Amino acid sequence: MTKRILVVDDEEAIRDSLQGLFEDEGYSVMCAASGEEAVARFRKHPAGCVLLDIWMPGIDGLETLSRLKSMDADVPVIMMSGHATIDTAVRATRQGAFDFVEKPLSSDRLLILVRNALEKRKLAIENQELKQQTVVPESQELIGSSAAIESVRKLIRQVAKTDAPVLILGEHGTGKAVAAQLLHQHSRRAQAPFVAVNSAGIADSRMDSELFGHEKGAFPGALHSQRGRFEMAQGGTLFFDELTDLAPSAQAKVLRVLQEHAVQRIGSPEPVPVDIRLIAACNADPEEAMRAGILREDIYYRLNVVSIRMPALRERPEDIPLLIEDLAAEQAEVLSGEPVHFTADAMAILQSCRWGGNVRELRNYVERCHILRQGEEISSADMPPQDQGGMRAEADISANFHNAREAFERSYLLYHLNKNDWNVSRTAEDIGMERSQLHRKLKSFGLKEGRS
Repeated sequence: MTKRILVVDDEEAIRDSLQGLFEDEGYSVMCAASGEEAVARFRKHPAGCVLLDIWMPGIDGLETLSRLKSMDADVPVIMMSGHATIDTAVRATRQGAFDFVEKPLSSDRLLILVRNALEKRKLAIENQELKQQTVVPESQELIGSSAAIESVRKLIRQVAKTDAPVLILGEHGTGKAVAAQLLHQHSRRAQAPFVAVNSAGIADSRMDSELFGHEKGAFPGALHSQRGRFEMAQGGTLFFDELTDLAPSAQAKVLRVLQEHAVQRIGSPEPVPVDIRLIAACNADPEEAMRAGILREDIYYRLNVVSIRMPALRERPEDIPLLIEDLAAEQAEVLSGEPVHFTADAMAILQSCRWGGNVRELRNYVERCHILRQGEEISSADMPPQDQGGMRAEADISANFHNAREAFERSYLLYHLNKNDWNVSRTAEDIGMERSQLHRKLKSFGLKEGRS
């Protein structure tokens, strides 16, 4: 979006001229011949900057400016006119116009204005992203009462009181980011920023600038000085989400900052002192990651002063009912309606599933159930078949084979019995089992012909 320009003018020659000028400079250009067309195009394809003529048939430039600003208050709009009055220019400025130029247009001046407007737009977007990254949600908490999650809570409370680096280990979706935020919230740095770095979302070419900052003119396009994430987190916590997504060369530079407690912006000879607490998450096995060359040994041993392992959901199935209750309330607030409820037989199936994506996968499933449900409760028969078929049932890994198989068979039979309204003959046919054999199975599981 920050390379897209919308040119609005009722004169075709001016539109063609400006389109050629800016496309030669590498910009993407959209054109509109009226205010109405401009509003429609902008709604479908938001632009980083708008060049807008004042006098046009239909809605004029000032009304178009007002409508564009109602859709995006931050979009920079450069007004153009061949016979505007001072009063018109003042009105346009008051309505939020970025600048005002008179026709005939100067190509050099327009290029400078658009470059500055797009740079301002880019910085506004980046600042908004950084604000979102530094805000810690008020209600972050680890849901559950299992021994595994209680152990994590206890460790977080102990470690939060120190400034020691922390390495959080665990599979995708186990709540590593939540644990990092809790460490921050319970620390002496709680009132300072919490800045998260998504290493995979930053191009390698921009990594140094994003982490350590740069001075104006340090490289082409550096029109302003910019603080990096380390400076943004001054006095607070810097969280690297998935450390192994950070290139080994960048890992070495991060290690140097930890050792020297200072960063050096690109283009500056002077180091900037930083006081931060660093937390990193890693979903891969660190030993394997080091052998594969995607995790440096020196940064691993520097960060691994304290490690916190987040348990997978299959390791704490007793927490699933509490998690589902919380997730159902969350979805009801987001999507409206009453929270979805699962019957005991449906809950038993959910507790027996592997949940390879952990809480993240469970959240998606609860959301799907909220959208697709037919009534207030979801029984095993109401559960979306494609999801139930895709979920991998798994008993406690510490159980013996017989108990694990029995738990799966019971859940499997309950699902198909409910699906067939407890018609034993139809269920037997559905699952390819003799009716007499199904009777024996029901008896062994303490299930009678009729709803249980």
